[in-house]
Amino acid sequence: MRLPSPYDRLLIPIYVPSFLMAISNQAMILLLPLYALQVLDSPAYAALVVGFRGLGILVFDVPAGMLAGRFGDKTLLLGGLITHVLVMLALAVASANWLVPLLAIPLGASMAAWFLGRQSYITDSCAPAERGRAIAVMAGINRSGFFIGPVAGGFLVGLYGYPVAFVAGAAFALLAAVIVVGYTANIRPEQTAKATVLAVIGRTLGGNRRLFATAGFAALTIQLMRATQQLLVPLFGIMAGLDVATIGFIYSLCAALDMSLFYPVGVIMDRWGRKWTGVPAMLVFVLGLTLLPFSQGFYSLLGAGLVLAFGNGLSTGIVMILGMDMAPAEQRSQFLGVWRLLGDLGVVSGPLIASVLVNIATLGTASFAVAGLGLLGAGSFLFLVPETLHYSRQSDSESRSPG
Repeated sequence: MRLPSPYDRLLIPIYVPSFLMAISNQAMILLLPLYALQVLDSPAYAALVVGFRGLGILVFDVPAGMLAGRFGDKTLLLGGLITHVLVMLALAVASANWLVPLLAIPLGASMAAWFLGRQSYITDSCAPAERGRAIAVMAGINRSGFFIGPVAGGFLVGLYGYPVAFVAGAAFALLAAVIVVGYTANIRPEQTAKATVLAVIGRTLGGNRRLFATAGFAALTIQLMRATQQLLVPLFGIMAGLDVATIGFIYSLCAALDMSLFYPVGVIMDRWGRKWTGVPAMLVFVLGLTLLPFSQGFYSLLGAGLVLAFGNGLSTGIVMILGMDMAPAEQRSQFLGVWRLLGDLGVVSGPLIASVLVNIATLGTASFAVAGLGLLGAGSFLFLVPETLHYSRQSDSESRSPG
């Protein structure tokens, strides 16, 4: 039986390697800080290692877009996968405390290349009215890695140690690379002039000022709320007197709700538009962040967590799809690189803003402040951003018109 479009075009070239990489990447979210603690028994050192991984993602977002524009999506995907394999093998033999943070940087860069190449490939191979479903399924695959990767990684570490777990992660990435070599189309790269990273950022921001000031602000606040709630939920749980196992159970219930929404959200975005899920998602996020400070025990924290999970599920793929819809055909990869940089800045800045507010005020203040920013972002999305499903259709039709 033939799969419906666009899944027939994406199953083997993108979805299968995405599943393999989701397992490896999600395992590393758990294993990297724990391995750092084993190398040097210092929480600050572990935080440094994780921070360097995030730095690698940020630094390579725009260069990844430039490489995709020059050499094509497939080349970028393979470059990210091969780099991931090499770093994982290096971690398997690394024991010097100065080497692990340095390896975390190319690990983050490999993730930036893989994410950007995948997003660019779907943009190039799917019509606007297919992108919501295509990205939603990919987001669901990523979420499945959250369930499998940490469990499998922890099991391997418990039985055989970290080196075997790292080698296994490298094997998953290598298998993904083999599939990409054999089945992923070599989409023609854009004809782009040579430029520096700063020049690309300046040109992209300057040429799309209104889009980045409105849709970009909305995307930034979505990512900021996502990252902040991941920090605040466990902290409010500890304040409420819950143990780690109980907080983990709440996370599992919330993750189940989050994951159940990815497909209907994709259908809604393709049928009615991006705002139909994006704006409600932001408002639900605001509600959840407003409820968090009132958590006094298991049920109240679970309630706030489920509201946040519902918001996260409604926002499945929205940041990626907005960038895909608005990217100009002649500089699509470079635009997506800058767009990803903006979103990743939200991921990094959310916990930083929260930590500053916690230090000068309280956890509740941090939650309310981020909720306020989210409300501004929702207003920007609702009133100032055009419906990008129609925007994208217009842009695509213009780029395909004969003259």
